[in-house]
Amino acid sequence: MESMIILVFIIGYFFITIENIISLNKVIPSLLMASICWSLIMFWNIPIFELNNKDPKILLLFHLGKASEIVFFLIGAMSIISIIDKYSGFEVLRDLFPTNTKRKFLWIISLLSFFLSAIIDNLTATIVVATILKKVISDYKERLYYLGLVIISANAGGVWSPMGDITTTMLWISNKVTTVNLIKRILIPSTLCMFFSTLVGSLMPIFDGFIQIKKSKLSKFDRKKGFCMLNIGLGLLLFVPIFKTVTGIPPYMGMTFSLGILGLITNMQKRDFSMEEVFRNIDFSSILFFFGILLSVSSLESLGMLYNLSHWINNIVPTWKLTTFLFGLMSSFIDNVPLVAATNAMFSYPKDHEFWHFIAYVSGTGGSIFLIGSAAGVAAMGMEKIVFFLVFKKISWLAMIGYLSGFLYLLVYPFLFL
Repeated sequence: MESMIILVFIIGYFFITIENIISLNKVIPSLLMASICWSLIMFWNIPIFELNNKDPKILLLFHLGKASEIVFFLIGAMSIISIIDKYSGFEVLRDLFPTNTKRKFLWIISLLSFFLSAIIDNLTATIVVATILKKVISDYKERLYYLGLVIISANAGGVWSPMGDITTTMLWISNKVTTVNLIKRILIPSTLCMFFSTLVGSLMPIFDGFIQIKKSKLSKFDRKKGFCMLNIGLGLLLFVPIFKTVTGIPPYMGMTFSLGILGLITNMQKRDFSMEEVFRNIDFSSILFFFGILLSVSSLESLGMLYNLSHWINNIVPTWKLTTFLFGLMSSFIDNVPLVAATNAMFSYPKDHEFWHFIAYVSGTGGSIFLIGSAAGVAAMGMEKIVFFLVFKKISWLAMIGYLSGFLYLLVYPFLFL
């Protein structure tokens, strides 16, 4: 029956990877995979690997709690983003582009994507900037190049912040990394990733010439209100890791607190403000996908399969640094959420070990290589109807340059301070 559970996981994972080909939302195989795997464990009473919890029902409840921490963290973050968007907080960003050349505009949106993704996550940052691009760049071919570098920058920006990428959030909530050490170790390599990809890309002829950026059509009052709400919302998101560090409270409770404060502020400003409307704009499909994946991986963890797999990898691969490099390449075409979820369960390195910093970097930036390895890339491809092979031809090599530059820095970092 253990082989049957592995088969269910492989089949479910296969349908997730070909989501765009068969037009099947990946939340469906994710949820089916989780429920079938745990049903088989309970129905056949399969022996549990984790010694402290022999009862599968208690163990499932334990893993449900771990998964729910991430789920409620995401709900809170997405709700705050929805409130900012409701007040046109992201629309006012268009008014902050003081440039008339394509090359300068590329650097501005790359930097915007990089820092914005660290606060609101790389998926949302990509959607925000892609929406701005659609209103500014009318030529589809030009917009494709801009968008490719936006995705690279957003994914790079997401890896050095505990809230910038769902995989980094998973590592943070699982107590694998701390905020200060994550930023200290990953900020420079992620910056190098964004910088070299953008630098090489900016030398391409398509970024020659001038551009005219139209200002937003918001009234002066709405623009002021939107900018104010943008600052408050981003400030409350940044407050979450600070709140966790000071109080020791779990991150999802800090996010809940920030959402409550923002909801209170908006309710005082506008009497007809509706939280129901905010929740309707949340991507619950993605949340349920993460939920299903985490429970599916936990079923393999509970049976000891991931523990055995980690030992096999350690015996085959000579060094964990090579392991992380290969995982990064795998994340370019395999969704990085289940990859990191499995990595969390497979390896038992202590908190803030270099291994976890390498994993944080490679899982996020590696997903940029083929775009389909990251939620930001998949979302952008859907928004612009981008053909995969077109991305592979024009963008992937730029993403690989960035990925390698940051990884090389991680390798030489210990020797820089000898």
